Amino acid sequence: MEEYLIHTKDSFNRIADAFDEEDQENGILQWMRNSVYEIYLSNFKKGDKLLELNAGTGIDAVYLASKEINVFATDISDEMISKIKVKISEKNLQEMVRAENYSFDDLDKINEKDFDGAVSNFGGLNCINDFDRLSESLGERIKPGGKFIAVVMNSFCPWEIFYYLLKSDTSNAFRRFNKEGIEANLSEFKIKTFYFSPADFGDRFGKYFETEKIYSHGLFTPPPYLYGIYNRARPVIKAFMKLDNITKGIYPLNRIGDHFVIILKRKQN
Repeated sequence: MEEYLIHTKDSFNRIADAFDEEDQENGILQWMRNSVYEIYLSNFKKGDKLLELNAGTGIDAVYLASKEINVFATDISDEMISKIKVKISEKNLQEMVRAENYSFDDLDKINEKDFDGAVSNFGGLNCINDFDRLSESLGERIKPGGKFIAVVMNSFCPWEIFYYLLKSDTSNAFRRFNKEGIEANLSEFKIKTFYFSPADFGDRFGKYFETEKIYSHGLFTPPPYLYGIYNRARPVIKAFMKLDNITKGIYPLNRIGDHFVIILKRKQN
């Protein structure tokens, strides 16, 4: 494992205890999560078996299980996986959710090759820049016609550019265009982060998957780290959220924003 990924693992281990509380207190994150759930449920059904990447503390896995969707949750952080296992026990989800400590490069160790799809939420995939091994692992484990739905931090975020230009901070205003990645904040820690356009990201999985749909995720709504704006101007930001919900699938607006949601369909070959 590369040194920066070891640091990433350590950082996520150290925030595991506070992860759920910080998530629940952030109104923008909650809106984003609910928007993603609508997309999940329009593509997956009761009885499906999903592979979840960067599962965190299992918030999404528990939700999907509540809809009778089976989840094999994976994460690079063993502390995050410990949190999921506690939830599995407390909520009696042993029949619906499994959780194991796998990084993106370890997925080829998973024996099952009959998943109906895979999901990755909230920019976990922005922690790496080489997707060849991951693409192959998913391609071998997702059934033909199955979906891989990824929520990825976009390289073009108008809100971020505008916000930092107002602060006369040009280095941060255009930081997402850095092809070598940046050291981004994760609570009090910094982790190596790479940003992608929807087209670039889809192309990286092109050997096994074809892009079916792209949604903008936070074009008019400010990024989650600006939740203070939401707290101060909630009615205005909620209006922006409604506008995002209306326009999220419309080209070319679906190509820009804080995140994008990309639906990749496993090719038949």
